[in-house]
Amino acid sequence: MRTSFNFLVIVILVAVSYLLIIMPSLAEGKTIPLTDTPTDLVATPVSPSQIDLSWNAPTQNYGKVIIGYKIEEKLSSGAYYTLVDNTGSTLTAYSITGLKTGTTYTYRISAVWSDNNTSGPSNPASATPTLTSAPTKPTPPSSEQTSNVKFDFTPSDGTALAGVILTQGDYVQLLYQKNTRSVIANIISTGQPVNNNLKTILAYQDAHLSDEAVPGPLIATPFSSIQINLWWVAPTQNYGKIIIGYQIEWKRATGDYIVIDDNTHNSTTRYSVYPLTPGNTYTYRVSAIYNVHTMSNPSNEASATTFVTSQPASQNPRTNASSTSNSSTPMQSIPVVTAVKFDFTTPDGTTLTAVVIAQSDYQQLLIIKDPRSIVSNISQTTQTVNNSLAGLIKYQNIHTQQTAPEPPTSNNPSTPTQTNTPPINSLIYNVITSVIAIGVVGIITWFVRTKIAKKIAKEYTFTMEKYLENGIEHIRIRNSGPTMEYCTILCDKETCVWTDTKLDKPRHVFEGSISEVRLPRWVENSNPLISIKGGKKVLRKIRLDEMAHG
Repeated sequence: MRTSFNFLVIVILVAVSYLLIIMPSLAEGKTIPLTDTPTDLVATPVSPSQIDLSWNAPTQNYGKVIIGYKIEEKLSSGAYYTLVDNTGSTLTAYSITGLKTGTTYTYRISAVWSDNNTSGPSNPASATPTLTSAPTKPTPPSSEQTSNVKFDFTPSDGTALAGVILTQGDYVQLLYQKNTRSVIANIISTGQPVNNNLKTILAYQDAHLSDEAVPGPLIATPFSSIQINLWWVAPTQNYGKIIIGYQIEWKRATGDYIVIDDNTHNSTTRYSVYPLTPGNTYTYRVSAIYNVHTMSNPSNEASATTFVTSQPASQNPRTNASSTSNSSTPMQSIPVVTAVKFDFTTPDGTTLTAVVIAQSDYQQLLIIKDPRSIVSNISQTTQTVNNSLAGLIKYQNIHTQQTAPEPPTSNNPSTPTQTNTPPINSLIYNVITSVIAIGVVGIITWFVRTKIAKKIAKEYTFTMEKYLENGIEHIRIRNSGPTMEYCTILCDKETCVWTDTKLDKPRHVFEGSISEVRLPRWVENSNPLISIKGGKKVLRKIRLDEMAHG
C-alpha cells in the first residue's frame, strides 16, 4: 500500500514540475521571437471601397535599415502580383482604395531594406468591403482624403519619368492597368497639384516598352561612397528556357563595355558593385544567361553616382603671411559633403540623438558596433559632422550593461538554512532533483534543435577568385546564397584585411554582394591555406594555387 502511495506521489510531482518548470521555459522561449519578416498583418474593410492594412515590423534586420514595404495582392490564380513596389515609409499601415464592394481581397507585406533587398512575405490577410463597412477610427480630414500621390514611373526600357503627381483615383487605377514590368518607386502623399493623368502615363508606358525577352528596367542606385546597387525585372518571355544567371557589364566609354561578372550563377535580380571611387558616375547593363548556353540581348543602361566623401582640410604648420590671401575664399566654395545622421542607442538603453558622422565612419560603425546597439532614424545630410567612429565606440563601451553583481550575503550568521529546517524526506528530495534534471535536459534539447541545428544546417553558396593588384595578392568573394554572418578570411592562421574598411574584423557578407580582402605580403611564392569562416564555423578551405583567377 505504501509503495502505491509513493508511486502516486512521484507521478504527481513529475506532472506538477513539468507544468511549473518545463512548460514555462518553453513558453518563455517563444514570447520574444526574432522575425525577419513582417508579422500579424491584419486587413480591415473601412468603407464599401477601401481596406486598411496594419502589421508589425520585423525584429531581426541583420544590421540593415527598413526604408519601406512592398504590398502584394493575390490573384484568382493563387499567384501574387506587386501592388506597391515600395511605400517609401516605415509606417506599418497602408490604405487601399478604389476597391469593388462585395469582393474579397487578399494581401501580404514584405519589408524593403536599405540595400534594395526585400524580406520574406508576411502572413496573408483577407477582407471584403461591404455596404456596411465603416472605419473604427474617426474619419480623417477631407484634406487628407484628397491628397495627391507623387512618384517616379519607369517603363521596361528604363526611361524614367520622375516627379509624376496623380490624383488618388488615377494612382489606384494605374496600379491595376500598368504593365507588370513597369516600376513605381519613391511614392509619397503630397498636396502639390497634379501634373499628369492616367491616360498620359499609360500612353508614355506604351511608347517605352522593351522586348519581353530582355531584362528591364535596370535601375542603379548609390548605396555609399564606394558602392552602387543594381536591380532589375527579369524577362517575361524565355521561350521555355531557364535563367541560370546574369552577366553584368560596366560601360567604360561609348560602345565600350567591360564584363565585371560573366555569370552570377543565380536568378537573383539584384547585384552590388564595389569598391568604387567616391563621386564618380558609373553606367551598367545586364543580360540573362540561359541553361542552353545562350544569352539574351542586354537591358537598358542605368547610371548612378557614388556619394562624395569628405576630405579633411590640409593643416600646414608653416603657414605664413603670404598665404593669408587664400583665407578670404568663402566657405561656400567647398564642395557640399554628404554625411549620415542617425540616433544611436547603446545596450543599456541610453540614446545619443542626431549623431552626424562621415559616410566612411558610418560604414565601419555598422560592422564593428556591439550587435545590441541600435542605429535608427537614418538619413543623409549636409550638416557638419559632430562625432567620429572612435567617439561612438567609446560612448558605447561606457554605456554597455555590466554583469549584475551577486546579491549581498546575509549579515546574520545565526540563520543556518539546514540546521533550522526539518529533515526532508529522501524520496521527495530525489524526485525533485530528477525532475529539475529532466527540465534542464529538455530545455537544452529544445535550444539545440531550434537554434543551433538550424544555424548548422544553413547552406552557403559563394565563389572565390584571386587577383593581383599593385603586386599584392587579393581574394574576391561573390555571395549568391544566404548572408554569411561574422565572416573572416584566414591566410594560414593570419586574418586578412577587408579592402574597403581596412580592418580585419568579422563582417556580414550579404546575399548578392561582393567582398574583397588583401593577403599578407609574405604569401608571394608560397601556397598558403585559405580558410573562410562564418563565426567559429569553417565554411571552406582551399589552397591559394587551386583558386580561380579573377
